[in-house]
Amino acid sequence: MNLITSLPKEITMSDKKSYNYLALRGAPVDDMEYVEQFGLSPDSAYSNKINEDMLQYNYDKAVEGGLEPDKAAEIKKNAERDIRELLAKNGMLK
Repeated sequence: MNLITSLPKEITMSDKKSYNYLALRGAPVDDMEYVEQFGLSPDSAYSNKINEDMLQYNYDKAVEGGLEPDKAAEIKKNAERDIRELLAKNGMLK
């Protein structure tokens, strides 16, 4: 009979690489914090999908708040470029 001598280690921020914008800039913000705070799919955590989902979330909120869709799309496009640059700087661009 084998005995369980320890419980599985919980996942901490250091166990998975976070891709969210703040983490890419060096802040200790885990992707799951974004998932929980903004109601994103947990499947987007720990991949660049977290940024894609956040950009869409921000676009939708901006348009709902009255920003012209063309202007919101321009802001989203610029943010996508900034995120690609951060991913490249962090050696995470695929």
